[in-house]
Amino acid sequence: MIENSGVHNLLLASDLSSRCDRASDRAGQLAQAWKAKLLVVHAIDPAYAVCYAKMTQELPSWRRPEEYRTVAARRLNMDLASDKIDAEVYVTEGMPHEIVLEAACRENSDLVITGIGRDESLARIQLGSTLDKLLQELPVPLMTVRRRVRGPYRHVVVATDFSPASQPALETAMRWFGDAQLTLFHAYEGGSGLGGDALTNDAWRTIANDQCDRFIAEMALEPSVAHRLHRVIDRGHPEVLLCDYVRHEEIDLVVLGTNGRSGFLKAMIGSTAENLLHLLECDTMVVRGR
Repeated sequence: MIENSGVHNLLLASDLSSRCDRASDRAGQLAQAWKAKLLVVHAIDPAYAVCYAKMTQELPSWRRPEEYRTVAARRLNMDLASDKIDAEVYVTEGMPHEIVLEAACRENSDLVITGIGRDESLARIQLGSTLDKLLQELPVPLMTVRRRVRGPYRHVVVATDFSPASQPALETAMRWFGDAQLTLFHAYEGGSGLGGDALTNDAWRTIANDQCDRFIAEMALEPSVAHRLHRVIDRGHPEVLLCDYVRHEEIDLVVLGTNGRSGFLKAMIGSTAENLLHLLECDTMVVRGR
């Protein structure tokens, strides 16, 4: 993990569910590695706040629990107590995506981190809406954590369609995770002729490799950096191939670029960015293009 990553402020968006425990661990690990400040944000849904207040008011005074905001802040502080990092907790009432966006802009956050459950249908409904809105509006990279933290990221894949929107994704991955093995991943569907002849397949592969060469050349990477950048270029549906590759190679993190109109996420036919984040069995980071 590169210490001089240029990251100064991290924001962890937590809903206090079990799916955010691993996100908290990853946020702590990154804050330590980068010597960055960590702000932990928890938004209290207004409807829940009203319900909680009503239930507690009906109890005898000696049985009334503390205000929910106080309880939530104490729990978050306890979770951070063992980490030797510069951390602050912010708990307030409001819609989650609005609170996170406001806090990220106010604190000049370089990266927003959150958790995502595995095989949790309810989590998809509750968190999916927030993720989708953050993907559309957040001006900084958004990382979703799924796997248990076992140290720094070791194998990072940057999925690309070779559009300009993908360049910031690769640049960010190299700057933040330059010590990891970096793989540039591209899937092309090509023609679907009935013969499926080898010449057609070779032609499409040649086109894809030429696009990759131009993509890397346009970024003016140092020769040493470009040389150690592993390439995976294959034919097939991008979403299916990427998920298979992540599973087969035990990838730690996939970095995706998008600007709302192009980028790898927009190459997903019949899939939203939020859906892809649920399909991948590893951590993901979405980087908005220029």
